Amino acid sequence: MLRQLLVIVVVAAIIGLGASGCKKSSDTPPGNTETPKTAAEYEAEAEKEITAENMEAELAKLEKEIDGELGAEP
Repeated sequence: MLRQLLVIVVVAAIIGLGASGCKKSSDTPPGNTETPKTAAEYEAEAEKEITAENMEAELAKLEKEIDGELGAEP
């Protein structure tokens, strides 16, 4: 009697686990779905933002940003 009860419990557990199954994972990872920009996209964006009139100011801004990053490194 105890053996039959044990077999029934084990079979029920196997059926329960089999019925729930594994969750199917999607092909795309969760989170950021944005694609990175290409070099051509960065170049086109820079051509729009940087003109002959603001070239010196943009260069100074970049130099200041680079100097700040170099100063922060150990």
